[in-house]
Amino acid sequence: MRTKLLLLLLLWTGVVWGQNDSYKKEIESLKEQYNVSKERISKLEKDFEKLKSNLTTTFSEDLNTKIKSSQLDIQKEKDIFKNTYLLVESYKNVLEKIKKEQKKTIDSLFVFSKEEDKAYFPEVIKSEKVETKTYLYFGENKVIDKDLFSNKKSTETELLKSLLLDVGKESYLGDITIPKKGQKFPFYNYDMILCDEHYSFQKLAIEIKDGYFNDIVAYVTDDSGDVHVFTNQVGISVLFYSVYGKTKLMYYLYSIRKEDFTNKNLNQHYQDNALKKLYIKVTDIMGYNYKIGNHYIPHDLAVELPQDDVEGNKTNDRSGAIYQIKQNTYLEKIVELRAYTDFLALFGQSQNGLAQIEGRAKFYLFPYPFRFMWSKKYLGQVEYLPSVSPYVNYSKFDDKSKYVNMNKIDSIRFELVEKRFLTMGLYLEAFKWQHKNAPVSLSVFGVVDYNLTQTNFGTEEIPEEIAIKALKYGMGINLNVKRFNNFGFSYKFEYSGFNYEDFNSDKRLLNLPSWIPVVKHEAEIFYHPNGNPNQAIFTRLLTYNDAGKSNNQAFYQFQFGYKFSIGSRSVKQNLE
Repeated sequence: MRTKLLLLLLLWTGVVWGQNDSYKKEIESLKEQYNVSKERISKLEKDFEKLKSNLTTTFSEDLNTKIKSSQLDIQKEKDIFKNTYLLVESYKNVLEKIKKEQKKTIDSLFVFSKEEDKAYFPEVIKSEKVETKTYLYFGENKVIDKDLFSNKKSTETELLKSLLLDVGKESYLGDITIPKKGQKFPFYNYDMILCDEHYSFQKLAIEIKDGYFNDIVAYVTDDSGDVHVFTNQVGISVLFYSVYGKTKLMYYLYSIRKEDFTNKNLNQHYQDNALKKLYIKVTDIMGYNYKIGNHYIPHDLAVELPQDDVEGNKTNDRSGAIYQIKQNTYLEKIVELRAYTDFLALFGQSQNGLAQIEGRAKFYLFPYPFRFMWSKKYLGQVEYLPSVSPYVNYSKFDDKSKYVNMNKIDSIRFELVEKRFLTMGLYLEAFKWQHKNAPVSLSVFGVVDYNLTQTNFGTEEIPEEIAIKALKYGMGINLNVKRFNNFGFSYKFEYSGFNYEDFNSDKRLLNLPSWIPVVKHEAEIFYHPNGNPNQAIFTRLLTYNDAGKSNNQAFYQFQFGYKFSIGSRSVKQNLE
């Protein structure tokens, strides 16, 4: 529209020029304006380059402000020059079409205007949406910008990309997204209705445990700059975060005030009663997404976000940030192995196995926590059938004591349980209760396993060994207490029975008892280095009691051992 009006104005001016031949003075004025604008643009651009060069040696908010101001000045001056250039072109059209001047005459009048001067036009700036930045999180608070290698081509770069950007099933947990630092969100009330009060996001701490987000702690600020801490009460399943995360609220925990303790509202310094009625929706401040083929149960993991990248750059200052969480799923982190000896057998006080080795692997079934008794008051969380663990145990006995004497089986039947050399079975965790803020958990479990014991119908020189088979099944309770994150105590009570009648068809084993009920107590103390629970030492006391009406037999085991792990590892070779 502005161009059309300008053309109409110039057409009218052309009519006037037809009566007055003073248009050459107008062209001279236009020429001066044209050249001055070009010179000013050149000067502004030189000044801008000088400011940019200072960024290589120093950085400050003042310098950043000057650079932005210089960019705006250049943009404004280029807008002025563009309008002047278009005005010159309009004059040319008037002289050619209205005044009927020859092209040579017009070119001589406007020799200062050149086609290449369009380079002084302002750049067309497209409005760009600030996209969420993606980073790779490798644990131990190591964060790398995913675009670091995007424009680099070399053998070394390709090798690093293959190692760092690999999102295979064996290492890629998923994406955790957090908002931009300082981004504002509304609070909710308990009925998930938006409130008028708002908060600004600062940071997030996350603990993933047993297949769910166990602990989520958010640090937010209000308009006065005070920090308020909110947390979840019940864990949120990793597998169903996208479904149930939007229905979960975070509860006010405490505040970190800017002012000191001398203010008159001292009773509100640590906790603010008004904030106890405000809640944060979990999905407002934390998103979780997985890639197809990588949806699995992770190992225990603690993450604090945002983290600076390896070059020290802030990761969520300009936009939200996505962190690709990766883990090494070595076999050693899944299969738990124990090797131990029995002190009572070692010193000849019992006929237990001298050396034993035990293996166990935990698989999650339904790691979905629920609020205990569905009460508004937080009484902890419960899980139903959260996991199952297959296990195997092998015991090495002394050659003189490894056999059960079938001639005395009626009076010493409990040796069938004591001298088991191989056990294979399943440990099913049926019900589990725990409180996030308590170092204790309680679970009810079921157990079923297949057992082998040996007897000898030959002689020591020419043995005729027969394996006595039994199926054991039962249930019990397990209490876990932690003193530290890596030092704790475990107690198990189990009532079970061994079925011998249905698994032994050899006629020489007809005098076997059909069923042996057993009460078992197990107490264990363990210690492991922080962050490595599969490298631990432990001591364990077990008691087995015959629960039959006519028997009071029992035996005891006092074990000391090492929990360790095995697994494949890539071998590094040093080349000369």
